Amino acid sequence: MEARKLQRVGASYLLSVPKHWVDSNGLKKGSMILVHERADGMLIIDPGLAEEPLRQRSVITDPSNVAREILAGYLAGNNVIEINLGKAMTPAIKREVKRMADFLVGVEIMEEDASKMTLQCLIPRSIDSITYLRRTYGIAAKMHEDAIRAFIRNDQELAQDVRDRDREVDRIYFLVVRQLRKAIASPIGDLLLSPLDLLDYRLVAKEVEAIADGCSSIAEQVLSKDYVIPPRHFSRVLTKFSEKVILAHREAITAVLQQDSARARSVIELEETINTLVIEITEVIAKQETAVLAVYDRVVHNLERIFESSIDIADLVI
Repeated sequence: MEARKLQRVGASYLLSVPKHWVDSNGLKKGSMILVHERADGMLIIDPGLAEEPLRQRSVITDPSNVAREILAGYLAGNNVIEINLGKAMTPAIKREVKRMADFLVGVEIMEEDASKMTLQCLIPRSIDSITYLRRTYGIAAKMHEDAIRAFIRNDQELAQDVRDRDREVDRIYFLVVRQLRKAIASPIGDLLLSPLDLLDYRLVAKEVEAIADGCSSIAEQVLSKDYVIPPRHFSRVLTKFSEKVILAHREAITAVLQQDSARARSVIELEETINTLVIEITEVIAKQETAVLAVYDRVVHNLERIFESSIDIADLVI
């Protein structure tokens, strides 16, 4: 890094650039360059070569964990993922590759033969990660409401629907993480967000995914062989507890998106209320029959974890 003095010529300001940079990028007098102003005030001078390569590629040659390697290549921002296993390519592995292509947003199978498959990620660079993050949270918040409703009413169909929606949250989560990681790694980054904002939203995405996982786990209890419709008093306390947790993660997400520190502090201040409700509902659980204790306890534990994710989100603003 070197310091350069800003020069004024007439009504304009000029900044000289290093000669070696001009030479290494094949520029000359009259060449067009791009100047990007980032949200944090930094200017990026782009010679036109900083656009991401159209065919960033990863190659998988180990048949032991193809699905994980495909996901790793996707999250790394690669546009082409080649699975080249030679004689180790089996029908089971091909089915796994096709399952991953169906699961990951924007991924298509472009080539396939007896020993090799090629996936292409057809995701535009301009995709709005924050819009998708909002969508992910919207799904997770509705999962929370429906999971508690299913648990109280013994609605197994609704419980299964909640679990099915967890897959959609995972799909969008991986898309958001891919795009945020690409923006963090890019010299241009995201022109609307600072590098710190990008890191914060990456953490928010993870906590939203954790909220959805907790809701899926609550719904899973309804499908358990040990499930028994909860008594009315337990349902009332559980509903009150759940409503406070929903308030916490809704306010935490709003605080991050609006950079509202006062709203974030209001989430932190809910902790005492939540602790009181946990004590109350634990006392109610202790009076239930042994067979259902574990089921009820898992529901309360998942709500506590969801609240902890809300706190972690709010902490990013304070």
